[in-house]
Amino acid sequence: MALFKFGQFSASLPRALAALWSWIFLAGLIVFFDVWARLADGSSFLFNAYNVQSILVFAAAPLLLGLGETLVIIAGGIDLSVGFIMGLASVVMAQAMRTVGIDMPPGIALVVGTLAAILIAAIPGGINGFLIARLGVPAFIGTLGMYGVARGAGYILADGATVSVNDDWLQLIGSGKVMGVPVAVIITIIVVLVLNYVLSQTRFGQYTYAIGANREAAVRAGVNVKRHTICLYVISAMCAGLAGVLFTARFSAGAAQAGEPLLLDSIAAV
Repeated sequence: MALFKFGQFSASLPRALAALWSWIFLAGLIVFFDVWARLADGSSFLFNAYNVQSILVFAAAPLLLGLGETLVIIAGGIDLSVGFIMGLASVVMAQAMRTVGIDMPPGIALVVGTLAAILIAAIPGGINGFLIARLGVPAFIGTLGMYGVARGAGYILADGATVSVNDDWLQLIGSGKVMGVPVAVIITIIVVLVLNYVLSQTRFGQYTYAIGANREAAVRAGVNVKRHTICLYVISAMCAGLAGVLFTARFSAGAAQAGEPLLLDSIAAV
């Protein structure tokens, strides 16, 4: 009997390790860096408030890109343009705030710049969705083309340089804290919770999973797959636009290359 139970345990252990390997790897990384920090600096890496805040702030942008990318990948697609859509939104926000900030209060300029960035980001997202859903262009090819278009548009609007902006309200979002938690992190957490609810509790989320599982079955079930696909790419682009807003807030400047190094990180995160 004891040998039988041991055999069951031995058989189930590899399956348990396979299911938890990512968490085990993460725990190993945390232990490694914490031991390294204690040996090198005599302080804890894990329980250092400054380190935690820095990691959270740095992770906000790739997480926002990854959130939009998650919807697209669940539905069986991919979006390679989000990095430079983020940069385009960052430049548009900075330019808009510099333009309207001359005659408007800082708060109004911030709202105008944020809306301009997110709405501009939605345009390439809609084009991506149209190319893929209506014209049958493969997602890899269509979004890779938009990658170049958004990149060029961002550099043209920025005239090949960063676009600085000075606004007290913008700096509050970029460096402000609420009860010790950076404002940018709070905004990201809200977006995470909203999209988690959408995916897990709404018909839109069910349709997204259905399309990714079996596109033909979703069509036969009455799902408007083409319209839904366009919506997914628009949402992905708008998440990238919000990431561009937080980049501009953090550095008080817009840059066309803001999201370039984050693209692969966001896809890997998904």
